[in-house]
Amino acid sequence: MTSQRRFSRAAAFCAASTLLLVTFAACVPSSSTPEPLPGGADGTAARWPVKTQPHVDAWLHAFAMITNDTTPVPLFRRGYRDSMVVIKNRANAYTTLDANRAELSAQLSRSPALVNAQFLVFSFASWDQMAGAIDVFLKAEGNPQRASDQQTAAVIQFLGAQFPTPADRTWLRRFFDGAADERNAFYMGHWTNTQRDRVAVLTAITNIWEQQYQSRFQRFLNNTRQRNGEMIPSLPLGPEGRAAGGAQGQTLIAVPLPARVEDAREAISVFAHEMVGATAGTAVADNTTPAENRSGASSRYVAFAQVRGGLMVLQELAPELVSPYVRYYLAQGGHRVPAGATDAQFVAALATAYPLPTAIVNGMKRQIDIALGGI
Repeated sequence: MTSQRRFSRAAAFCAASTLLLVTFAACVPSSSTPEPLPGGADGTAARWPVKTQPHVDAWLHAFAMITNDTTPVPLFRRGYRDSMVVIKNRANAYTTLDANRAELSAQLSRSPALVNAQFLVFSFASWDQMAGAIDVFLKAEGNPQRASDQQTAAVIQFLGAQFPTPADRTWLRRFFDGAADERNAFYMGHWTNTQRDRVAVLTAITNIWEQQYQSRFQRFLNNTRQRNGEMIPSLPLGPEGRAAGGAQGQTLIAVPLPARVEDAREAISVFAHEMVGATAGTAVADNTTPAENRSGASSRYVAFAQVRGGLMVLQELAPELVSPYVRYYLAQGGHRVPAGATDAQFVAALATAYPLPTAIVNGMKRQIDIALGGI
C-alpha cells in the first residue's frame, strides 16, 4: 500500500478481552503475519476456507464512502463510491454518513492514522460485538482506569491505541454513528440482494480456490507463517485487498467479490497480492534510506512492491494467471492495458506502471525464492 494505504503497515493493536464474547489477540497488519496455529507440525491440514463477512463489508463500505481514493493502487474497487452514490440515489437513501461525509473526510485527511481503523473490524466476529466494544470505549473516554474490570480495561486500551486523542474519539463516534445508520438504512439490504445475485461468483471463487490454487499457494503461505486463515470475498474491495491477523492466530485476507463468474480469478489475483505483503515490506525496509522514509518514497515503494511481488509469486505458482493479474492491476490503477500482448510484454508493462529500484526487486525475488524453497 502507498502512504495513504499506511493502515496496512501500521503498528499492530495488541490486547486481549472476553468482553461481549470477543477475544482479541495478535491483531497484525499485512506487513507482518501471525504465528501459525498450533497443530500444524503434526500433519493437520492447513485451513483456508472462503467466507463472506457482512460486518467487514459494512465497515469497509462506510470507509469507502468518505475516502478520496486517489492512490496508485486504489484502496477500493475502482469507481466504487460513485457507483454506490448512484444506487443510493435510486433508492432515495440518505444517511447521517452522507450528511457528515465532508467533515469526516476532512478529519481523515488531517489525521491519516485514522485510516488504520479500517482494520479494526477484523478483530470482531460481528457488528454487534464491535458496536459494544466501541460504546464501552467512548463512554470511558478512552481511559482504561474507568473500566469496571480487567477485561473491559483491555478493550478500552485496545481501542485507545487507534484513537488516542479526544479529537480521534470524536471522529470515531461520528463515523460509527454514520456507519451504523448507513448499515441499517441501506447497506445490509443492498448487501443481501447483491450476495444473492453473486452466489454463482462466490461458488466459482470457492471452487477454483479449493480445487486449484490453495494447494499451489500453501508452501508459500506455510513458509511465510500464514499456514491457516480465511479468504473473505468483499464487495467494496478491488486491487488493494486487506490482510490482518485474526483472534485465533490465523491470517485474514479480504479480496474482491466481482460481479461476473468469468472474473472470479480476480479474487485469487488479489489474494496473491496480499499474501506477499510481509515480503514486500521487508524488501523495501532492507533497501531504502532514511531520506526515502522521510520523503514518503518508501511507502510508495511498498505499494508497488506488493503489486510486483504478487506477480512474481504467480509466475512461479500459477503462470496462467500472469496475464489476467497484469490486466487487472493495470486497469484498476488507471493504466493502459496493451492489446494482444505476450506474457513478457505484460510483465514489462506492469514494471513500467509500478516502477521500483532494482535493489528492492532483487531483494523481494530472493525472499520469494526462499519461501518457495528455491534456495
